[in-house]
Formats: sequence, C-alpha cells, structure tokens
Amino acid sequence: MKDRSSFTAETMALQRAFESHRPADDRLFTDVYADAFLRGPLRAVAAASKVPILRGLVAVLYDAIAGTGPRPSAIVRSRVIDDLTTALAPKAGQIVILGAGFDSRAHRLPALVSKRVFEVDHPSTQRTKRRIIGQIGLYHPGLSYVPVDFERDALDKRLVAGGFDRKASALYLWEGVTNYLTAEAVGRTLTTVRSLSTMGGILIFTYVHAGVLDGSVEFPEARRWLASVRKIGEPWTFGFRPETLGAYLDTQGYTLESDISVAEARDRLAANQRRLQGASGLYHVAVARFDSPARGTARLDRTA
Repeated sequence: MKDRSSFTAETMALQRAFESHRPADDRLFTDVYADAFLRGPLRAVAAASKVPILRGLVAVLYDAIAGTGPRPSAIVRSRVIDDLTTALAPKAGQIVILGAGFDSRAHRLPALVSKRVFEVDHPSTQRTKRRIIGQIGLYHPGLSYVPVDFERDALDKRLVAGGFDRKASALYLWEGVTNYLTAEAVGRTLTTVRSLSTMGGILIFTYVHAGVLDGSVEFPEARRWLASVRKIGEPWTFGFRPETLGAYLDTQGYTLESDISVAEARDRLAANQRRLQGASGLYHVAVARFDSPARGTARLDRTA
C-alpha cells in the first residue's frame, strides 16, 4: 500500500492552477485553492504562471517536459465535469466524489456548497488534503471524508459508516481513477455504487481508451504519456473501448447517457485555442444512469 499522497493529484492541482491564473475572460474555470496543494518546485512553477509575460512560456516548458496531452486534457476534462456537476447536483440528494484528489469542487462549485458531500480517497492522499484544507481554513458543513483504498476496502461499508443515506438519490463523480485500477476493482466499484442507493442515481466518470494500453490504437501523445505515469510510479492499468462501453455498462445495470473525448469537448466548448490543441482523444468523460434495483426507475433526471 502506498504511504504517500498521489503525485498525479498534485500535478492535476498544478494544471488547474495554470488555468485559474489566466485572465478571467480567457479561462475555462477558476480554482482559487489549487496553489495551496503544491509543494516546492511545482508551487514555484505555478507562481510563475501568474506573471503575464511568463504565462505562455511556462505552459510551453511544462508541455515540453510532460508531453502535449496532460495539461490541456486536464483543463478540458475539469471544465466538462464542473458543468455536468453544476447541472446535475441540484437534483441529487447527496454527492459522492470518488478519488477526490486535491480538487476542491465541494468548496468552489456553488451547486455543492449546500449539499451533503462525501469525499472518498486513498487514506494517504486524503490525510494530506485534510491537513492543507485545515491550514487554509476551508469549511463545508455538509462535507465528510471517507478514506478508502479501492483495491482493498469495502466502499459501501465505509460510505454508510460515514453517513451516506441509502434512501436518497446520489450523484457520483469518479474523475481520473479508473485508469489506475484493475478491471476487477472497476467492476466491483460499479456494482457497489449501483447497490448503495435505493433511489438510483448518476455516475460521471473518466476513462482512457483501452487501445493505448495494448497498443492497438495510436494517439500521437500516448506513448510519452504512458511512459511518464509509469516513471512516477502511477502507471495506467485499465481502460475502456468507447465502442463497447455502453454494452459493458448495460451488463452492470447502467445506461450510458453520454461519452465524449476531451478532444471533442474542447471543440464543443469553442475553446480550441492553440493552448488547448493537445486535449487528447484518448481521454474520455462519460455519464451513466442507474435505476433503483427495487423500483426500476431513476430519481435523478436524465442528462440531455
């Protein structure tokens, strides 16, 4: 079991900081808390991106080191999930963020500030996050932290013990997690999520194209991206194929509502500026609905 917080969670915070430091009329979202989760060199890089004359150079240098895909893909996927969450949260009785990392949606999205929210994450990453949240003085009266190792722990037992209401509908966010799990852990989590609430719900999740893992599908940025996450000790281990995702989810009791790559989302957002051209077709954001096993009807509105 790892005994340190996730480095990818910290790099995601850095990428959100880059976007948040852009002028208000030229950014896809604002995360004013992202900088607080950065240490040492990453904090210095984020600080440099605040300086207008250095901002473009910082992005170019970061992409030269990390590759062309990670930064723009992270920015676009964050915006897509923010928009989906804002649209769906008002209909949900509670929000569950699976693998919350260092994002602060519970605090930065108005749609969540008055909601019952459960943040589920690996104990090591969550300990670091809670320490930093305490240091910067953030408070959310309806937020509960639930430490879970998806490969080892019983998600349902941990959530219920943390106050999850099985009689209320739920909106689940599962961002940047499935690609680090085994197929068994992904399937087990899907089964658990569906069985937790008697009122049905919605799951927003991300995945990588399975073809990049077995080499059967080519993306220009894939080889370098795979090598990078492997080098830092957090390799990708699982993916879905877009053409079979709906059928797979159907076997798990879900209905696929939407599935979009971050490259497609970039274009739909009219945000296809040069700085986001690297948003990759290998990374996807999907939305799936699950009905109550007992009732057979969902209590959350379906997405458009």
